Amino acid sequence: MSDLYGLKLEPMPNRLVNYGTTDNGIAVIELASDSAGAPLEGDAMGPNTYTHEMMRDIDTAIIKARFDDDVTVIVITGPGSKFFSA
Repeated sequence: MSDLYGLKLEPMPNRLVNYGTTDNGIAVIELASDSAGAPLEGDAMGPNTYTHEMMRDIDTAIIKARFDDDVTVIVITGPGSKFFSA
């Protein structure tokens, strides 16, 4: 689980993407994998290597947000002050 600005994000099934929503309708999708495409552990930051498993987690999170009537916007981010995905 990740803590982004006080928002508790829960991991998707493969633990490569974290998801949460705010009280004002923002869904946050946080990519969280290392250079080998494995889930990040603890406070680690990774390059967010894009794998088939990550794509499935992203799809799961987007579908969850899409069918939540309270969500009006989706923000995709990564842990730490830098964000990159390849």
